[in-house]
Amino acid sequence: MDKAEIIKKHTQDLLDKMVENADVEVTEEDGMFHVNIKTEDEAPTVIGRHGETIRALQKILEVIVFKETGEKADLLINVNDYREKQVERLEYIADQAASKVEDRQSATYLRGFSSYERRIMHEYIAKTYPELTSYSIGEGRDRRLVVDIARDNDDRDHQEQSEEHEEELKIEV
Repeated sequence: MDKAEIIKKHTQDLLDKMVENADVEVTEEDGMFHVNIKTEDEAPTVIGRHGETIRALQKILEVIVFKETGEKADLLINVNDYREKQVERLEYIADQAASKVEDRQSATYLRGFSSYERRIMHEYIAKTYPELTSYSIGEGRDRRLVVDIARDNDDRDHQEQSEEHEEELKIEV
């Protein structure tokens, strides 16, 4: 049995324990296995609160496949086009943050996003707003995405020198 068949079988087995009706389709693209799940009324059960269940299923399936094949498998589970809707929602949030940064001319911080969600927003900001930058700070559950005005090195050097000068002035006074 190849990886795609193993993934499909174990996904279906797990779903049968969770919901009444779910169809599974597995495709491979550039080494990534896309697991598409279609279910009528039970999508929220499979997705879970803020995508927690879908992420847990993904991790469990990665472990099962590794245990069965001895090889790592990169998976991305999608339920009733949840990922596409999620990307649209994250891009909307990134647009709102970018607008706030442009209006206030200062950084804004977003918290409560998974690494996958932060990566989507980083890529969107970089592609859509060349005058802005984004990066992550913090550790674990406290990790935040920062959207800020992009500054070239000369501006940063000048800003750092200004801050140093201000500190020197404060010390002298």
